[in-house]
Amino acid sequence: MKNRNNFQRNYIIDMVSNLRSHLKYLLKIYLFSKPLARGIIQLCINNADKYFGNDKEIKIYKLINQEKIPISEAKFLEGDFLRVITPFKDEIEAVVIDATKDRFCFCNNHILDANLNVIYEKDVKFNELPIYGRELSVNFTKLQGTVAYLSNATPQNYGHWFIYTLPMLEVYWKFINQQEIDYYYVGEITDFKIETLAALGIKKEKIVDFPCKADRSITCVINRKVQNGGYQYPTSFGYKLARNLFLPKENHSNSKYPKRLYVKRGQVDHRAVINDHEVIEYLESIGFEALTMDGRTIREEAEIFYNADVIISVCGSALTNLLFIKEGITVIEIFPFGYLDGHFYAIANYSKANYFYMIGEKIPNNPTIPHLSNVKVNIKKLEKICKLANICPIQ
Repeated sequence: MKNRNNFQRNYIIDMVSNLRSHLKYLLKIYLFSKPLARGIIQLCINNADKYFGNDKEIKIYKLINQEKIPISEAKFLEGDFLRVITPFKDEIEAVVIDATKDRFCFCNNHILDANLNVIYEKDVKFNELPIYGRELSVNFTKLQGTVAYLSNATPQNYGHWFIYTLPMLEVYWKFINQQEIDYYYVGEITDFKIETLAALGIKKEKIVDFPCKADRSITCVINRKVQNGGYQYPTSFGYKLARNLFLPKENHSNSKYPKRLYVKRGQVDHRAVINDHEVIEYLESIGFEALTMDGRTIREEAEIFYNADVIISVCGSALTNLLFIKEGITVIEIFPFGYLDGHFYAIANYSKANYFYMIGEKIPNNPTIPHLSNVKVNIKKLEKICKLANICPIQ
């Protein structure tokens, strides 16, 4: 009973705190005339008509995609059971909103309606978005033609671009002729976006990163299915598009890249391996080569991953390149202590890899949340997981 009362008290405290925060936010908007986003439309197939169905200037398209793909279970050391990594269903639902007459504006990496409500996924809360509390640009460039939203809350993230954003193109093109889209709003322009869109035949001058409005605005929201334990997995829907763009030709081989690859963390501010020298020393003793993906083109990263027979890496955006591996290779992912995620397990499954994982050691007096925590690798456990994966020293 005591625990129940404590739970109820904490719940009320959190609710009051959130309400106070929201009221302060509203005061900034209405009393101080701050140009801020007003709220969020958590868009999905079930509520699209409620929000936009009565507007004659808006068209709504809906898509449900299901793939029957065999999912293999993850392999791990005894005691490292990761409950999120369980067989899952490859399902998504998507809705496209196609509007004319300045119904939407593009700014701060997001798309907003006429009332400055952010249009986003159904399971994302307003205060979880980076746009929350940030002043919006009021200087919109008016573009003639059609602009399609092609961004997300973290537009500079390599992994999010391929797994969450790029699939939007396939949804758009199912309902709208590609030639009708004059511009793509990407939030922030990066080299990997330019390279990806160029591979799709989309020229740089069609990529927009500044606040704008257009004669016609299109947005797409893809909602991944919530799976066991409340988790979401990337789907094969976007996997196929990215893989087809950059996968090297069949049986391609480049001897300058290692067959046994350890992906070093590059210039990062989280999930650094604090005993990386020990990890590299052990892995080099069994034939691995350590490489970082910093500063490389997508094609080069794809070629590196494609040439590898075994890949070991801490979880991070570099593992997005599992999109480009050969079928049947071995992948070992290392997690920080206390953090579990099935994101790259799903991608490894789509490529039919043999997937293993291990969990790092607890770091004493570590104040960082598990998702962003640095990693300490137990070398004995690393040896065991390599043996479990039949990775023997090269003779």
